[in-house]
Amino acid sequence: MKTKPLLAALAVAAASVGGYWYYSPYMAFKDIRQAAQRNDSDAFNAQVDYPRVRDSLKGQISARMSQELGANQDNGFATLGTMLGMVVVNQMVEAFVRPEMVMRALQQGQMKSGPNDDRVGQAEPADNRKVQWTLERKGLDKVIAYSQRPDQAEVDRDVGLVFERYGFSDWKLTEIRLGKL
Repeated sequence: MKTKPLLAALAVAAASVGGYWYYSPYMAFKDIRQAAQRNDSDAFNAQVDYPRVRDSLKGQISARMSQELGANQDNGFATLGTMLGMVVVNQMVEAFVRPEMVMRALQQGQMKSGPNDDRVGQAEPADNRKVQWTLERKGLDKVIAYSQRPDQAEVDRDVGLVFERYGFSDWKLTEIRLGKL
């Protein structure tokens, strides 16, 4: 007779753990977004895998430049320019992917830097806080966040922030998908 309450307690515990595991990316995204809005760099940086974000951006930009190189093989100057551009991609990405730039992407819902780039550490204007985010699961260990700013008619699915599971319920930003460059 004592086994029924024990089984019920185990079922409730298993359902609670399963629910926590399933909803952990949503909670992690909420945490990283709040850290970005508070300009809490320590909490924000703990949830970003900067080496993987940099590698992701380098790969995307290099692939796009290689496409351009293939398209302009008949023009020697275009080929030379593209090859020189590929040399600088690494330094450009290293300079661009800084905590304040990634944090601004989460605050504003876009990768473009605005005219007020010197405002690092200041509170964002009220209209930047109205950014709506849509999370889309891509399997059990990957979630992509898409933004929709007030000036957009619909969610921009070209640009996305990719979060991957680390361990049981920890998630980190591992990739920024740029879409059309």
